[in-house]
Amino acid sequence: MRVGSSRGAAALAVALSVWVAGCGAGEKGGTPDGGKDTGPSRTAEKTTEPTEEQPRQLVAHDPPLMFGLASGAPLNRFGVGAVALDGRKAYTYASGHGRIEVVDLASGESVGRGAGPKGTLPETYGEDALEKKAPVCERKRPGVGTVGGKRLAVGVFPTVTKGTGTTADTSTFELVAVDTASGLAALQVPLDVPVSGDSCEVTGVSDSTAVLVLGGNLGPATTYGIDLATGRRVWDRPDFEATLVQRGKVVGKDHAGGEKTARALDAATGQELWRSKGLTSGATIRPFSPDLVHIAEDSAYGGDQVLGIADGNPREVEGFGRRLHQVEKCVYDEKASTFCFARTTKGGELAGYDAVSGKLLWTVGGPSEQEGREAPLLLTAFHGAVYGQLLSDGRPGDPIVLDGGTGKDRELSPGAAPLLVNEYAALTSRGWYTTTG
Repeated sequence: MRVGSSRGAAALAVALSVWVAGCGAGEKGGTPDGGKDTGPSRTAEKTTEPTEEQPRQLVAHDPPLMFGLASGAPLNRFGVGAVALDGRKAYTYASGHGRIEVVDLASGESVGRGAGPKGTLPETYGEDALEKKAPVCERKRPGVGTVGGKRLAVGVFPTVTKGTGTTADTSTFELVAVDTASGLAALQVPLDVPVSGDSCEVTGVSDSTAVLVLGGNLGPATTYGIDLATGRRVWDRPDFEATLVQRGKVVGKDHAGGEKTARALDAATGQELWRSKGLTSGATIRPFSPDLVHIAEDSAYGGDQVLGIADGNPREVEGFGRRLHQVEKCVYDEKASTFCFARTTKGGELAGYDAVSGKLLWTVGGPSEQEGREAPLLLTAFHGAVYGQLLSDGRPGDPIVLDGGTGKDRELSPGAAPLLVNEYAALTSRGWYTTTG
């Protein structure tokens, strides 16, 4: 496994020039919406990249409807998918340097020194950066949680211990947690898991347990539960690849016995809670809301379903499982609603749902469209606002904000097309913005 990149790589970048996956991004490739990669349009370039930077003033707008380009760069240069936005701060990797950094969004500067492993990074760490790829362990955003009153950003890195004489070098993954208040190391723990495979990520944090997916060279990876209070491994589950962590549960794809199934574990103990029926080889497991999980089949002939995370039982959600209705992406707005974008026989459809019951609230576009409206591409959502881009000949164009309660147009000139957003800031494929209205 190549887990490295050179220490000479730039720590942070001013802007991004490629589309990358955001929170809950589609896994079917291409753009952040999970659709075909058609490339940015000229319209998108003009509307999402103001020529003048706005003064850096962090004022909460809940939800934000307007954005101004900010100076500085709290971004991993390999993409928004490697950044965690958390209030007035962002957490990311110092690209290729083997370190987690905390960035103050008000100043654009790093808080403290950040932290990497105590162990020695491989000599080749950073070579992937020369190929314009992030090191394997830096391709997903750090996990975020609160343990013992401290807010932590959590990552994993490979380390090497040099052998002597006839004794070969040995390697192990090391967990690193950064205190986000000070920007200094809070925990650095070797995991006694040999470095191998192409999986290395923190899937999430539940209470004091960090859930990691490691390995998977010639077969499925293994998922581990690590106690962040002590650094002790409390459970592991071979042939299980965790996809999401929420409501104290870990849900992922299980490969035990040669059959792929969706499986849920207790995050604290690793004990199995439920298991679904068999999945197709292309099926993916995605969040729908804190209480519901979307099982997405890679087929235009239906099969998508929504399960309760507590019991694994199917829920009736309109539009899911319908033939020739392919749900590509769903985003929970961190408040009360979930929004999904689907490909249908009548073009794209954007739908709003109640996050608890899964009840359909409204649709734009698709077969049921009565008002002649076209569904915008879904990027993200936050507290009742839906952020998207209008489509022109199948290509993303002008950004737009819809009202999450009604689906009606709410802001036609927001100034940015966010992939990650909260009340203070937004990250796009081109840079970062502060909220201005």
